[in-house]
Amino acid sequence: MLTALLLGAAVGAGFEHPSPSPPAELPAEVYAARRGRVLAEIGGCVAVLSAQGEVRGLTEDYRQDADFYWLTGVNEPGAHLVLQPKSPYRKTTLFLKPRDPEAERWTGPREPISPDLVARYGVDRVLRGSPEGVLAAAGLHHDCVAVIAPPALGKDERGDAELATRLAGRLGLKVVMKRGLLADLRAAHSAPEIERLERALAITLEGHHAVARATVAGVSERDVQTQLEYAFYAHGATGLSYASVVGSGPNGAVLHWDQNTRLLRDGDLVVVDAAAEYGRYAADITRTYPVSGRFTPEQAKVYRAVYQAQEDILAAIRPGVSMADLQHVAEDSLRKAGYLADFIHGFGHFVGLDVHDAGDYERPLPVGAVFTVEPGVYLPAQGFGVRIEDEVLVTDKGAKLLSGALPRRLEDVEAWVARERAAR
Repeated sequence: MLTALLLGAAVGAGFEHPSPSPPAELPAEVYAARRGRVLAEIGGCVAVLSAQGEVRGLTEDYRQDADFYWLTGVNEPGAHLVLQPKSPYRKTTLFLKPRDPEAERWTGPREPISPDLVARYGVDRVLRGSPEGVLAAAGLHHDCVAVIAPPALGKDERGDAELATRLAGRLGLKVVMKRGLLADLRAAHSAPEIERLERALAITLEGHHAVARATVAGVSERDVQTQLEYAFYAHGATGLSYASVVGSGPNGAVLHWDQNTRLLRDGDLVVVDAAAEYGRYAADITRTYPVSGRFTPEQAKVYRAVYQAQEDILAAIRPGVSMADLQHVAEDSLRKAGYLADFIHGFGHFVGLDVHDAGDYERPLPVGAVFTVEPGVYLPAQGFGVRIEDEVLVTDKGAKLLSGALPRRLEDVEAWVARERAAR
């Protein structure tokens, strides 16, 4: 009954006929410019990168790894990119897996190789099959091989890195390690990327408005999740950035609670860490909601400490500071408040094509970097946790709070929850 009432409230909030427009594909020129930056950084060496995505679910939905997607816009398995900076006409060759008419009856037809397909991806040529022959030929005109594949930590060496080093050994070429190149280039987002990141955030904020209405006593965490995700998709989400976390009472002290089975009770705090994805770009937002509409004195003390830590971090952000520097700011703030032992994670992470995106935590933050600021305090013995998570963009003057439209200050959260519930 409560679920039906909440669903009715959602429909009454303006979702009767949602018709969000799907995101337009980024122009081929965007990917070509990215590849041009890599070509300029690999010192005249030939390089290869292979798709590392994953197939998910019974529908075999494929999600490309962020590095390959950032360079190509290709979202299919079995693809390879060969870069030949010394070639006058074929600097970029994209390999796609061979066509399979039987498989395409299940997954849909794939485009034949044509000038239109070459233009669509903005490369010099498109081939099907293995890149080994082209790499061997390229090795005759290059004196080195750059390994741009990120390290496969805790796993066997990636196939593309192994292929590159094997080619170098066979042809007597020098191996140049450029393992961190793609992470460095991807950390600073371009204007088209920031536009998509901001759109993902705008959709996410709509979902959290639904949460402010839904976090009332008697509903389940799953009910809240349903309303949240309904709002995401109704406002144009193309996916979820990650599995939605709705942790009420003691579950709020579990960082990645994902069972979402408990019933909300008066006096609970509800930690909701959930966000939408738009056009492959992720958002990441957390708010802590009082079920009764008000924080208790103990809850308020913790909330204010977390909020102050967030304010201290935001004040310290500027070009040249590192994520490691900001971690110390977060820890100093919560140490002063007496909660350092209850702050058990990093203060934030980079956001982009993945919700935990590429970037170096020790190097100075570049202009255009987007990351979260998410201090938290977790008190399982007291039966609650508090986390506040927002996203910021590094500018040439400091930081822009991208999610500032969503209330953060305790008094503002209480007033916001009251307004949303009164409007149900």
